[in-house]
Amino acid sequence: MSQRDYLLKGTFFLTGAGFLTRIAGFFYKIFLSRTIGAKEIGIFQLTSPVYAFCIAVCIGGIQTAVSRFTAESYAKGDRSAARQTLFCSLVLSVFLAVLCTAALVSFAPWIASRFLLEPACAPLLKIIAFSLPFCAVHACISGYFIGCKNVSVSALSQMLEQFVRISTVLLIFVLLQKEGRPISSSAMAVGQIAGEISSALYCTCILVSGRNSVQKKAPAAIRPFPTQSQYKKLLSVSTPLALNRMLLCILQGMEAALLPQQLEQSGLTSHNALAVYGTLTGMTLPLIFFPTAVTGAVSTLLLPAVSEARALRQKKQITDTVNAGFLASVLLGSFFMISFLLFGKNAGSWLFHNELSGILLKKLAVICPFLYLNTTLNSILHGLGKTTAVFLYSAAGFAVRLASVIVLVPRLGIEGYLYGMILSQVLISACSLFLLRRGNYLTASIPDILFLLVSKETRTAFKEKGRH
Repeated sequence: MSQRDYLLKGTFFLTGAGFLTRIAGFFYKIFLSRTIGAKEIGIFQLTSPVYAFCIAVCIGGIQTAVSRFTAESYAKGDRSAARQTLFCSLVLSVFLAVLCTAALVSFAPWIASRFLLEPACAPLLKIIAFSLPFCAVHACISGYFIGCKNVSVSALSQMLEQFVRISTVLLIFVLLQKEGRPISSSAMAVGQIAGEISSALYCTCILVSGRNSVQKKAPAAIRPFPTQSQYKKLLSVSTPLALNRMLLCILQGMEAALLPQQLEQSGLTSHNALAVYGTLTGMTLPLIFFPTAVTGAVSTLLLPAVSEARALRQKKQITDTVNAGFLASVLLGSFFMISFLLFGKNAGSWLFHNELSGILLKKLAVICPFLYLNTTLNSILHGLGKTTAVFLYSAAGFAVRLASVIVLVPRLGIEGYLYGMILSQVLISACSLFLLRRGNYLTASIPDILFLLVSKETRTAFKEKGRH
């Protein structure tokens, strides 16, 4: 399969799965907003930074390394090395996931009261902790299949996870309603476990059964156990990535813990502060992130594509891929920015029966071009081995957001945080584009978008520009 066909086919599968899961997620969020309420959603969202930190420890760097090394191994025709990379990743990731589960269950009350500043999060942390080993299995196998250009497994597992998650919460709601008991945020945590278990079992069954095109082409004789050098190779890439993401999760956790407290400093009550936080994170941001079904699919495929081209030293292939990703992301971001500016207020009110969500959506509309572009650029930079640069840019962006929480939120309320979010994404975009320009990986520019929309001649001119 050619690189172009792979990107088109893979984007179609992953985008389709992403859209379906996000559409289901929207109805899920609407259901939650009307049954559980903004406060309970806010309490559950407070656990996200802790869960993300655990994911960074046991999965984050390893999954990226699996996709990268698998793509490089298949580019060189060494399928045995690809399978051994998967074996290494499963051993390391599941082991770390079990340790994180034990730690999270043991220290949940302390984390909830001292770090998240909300004791009600303790039961939720204990529940979601048990999803980590299954999440590790799902992530490693999914990363392996993406690296060897088999994206259907990842797409289907993503859809299955969302379907089981929502179905579980709905089932709990029906059972509690029959008993006359109210549903709480604990149901969301149970649904998360069920979703991860289902996706992990699906990926494992596909891997073991061999019902995929990649495994059918694999050689029969494969060395079952990797060497010590292969573990070191995987750790050499995954450890810096994991440390980077852990630090970013700590910053994100500080932000999540401080934001409700700083909103109280702006004049809101504790209940209203949690409600505003829940509205932003549980209603408005899912709408903003909806189009990332496209950019997320593209970025997932770009990492192995760029890694493969880099391994084969195909500089022109990398340049063409970077240009295409840049132009597509800016076009998509501009379209949704205009859409949210025009219809965002009504969309938030209509979907969630929450006027504040529509107001926040309209004010955050300008973030779209930068947010969607950063998703693509980060994946490209990872494929080029620029992991340190990605970390530094992301850390700088989080520092801006954290500063806005501390300085602006007490004075301006939630609007101060929105300003920080927008500025942080602009900063990350500027730094990433500068790095790609300096390395001559990016030759397209914003005017090229206009030219590409005008005539065929301009598209031909752009291709010639990319060659030089």
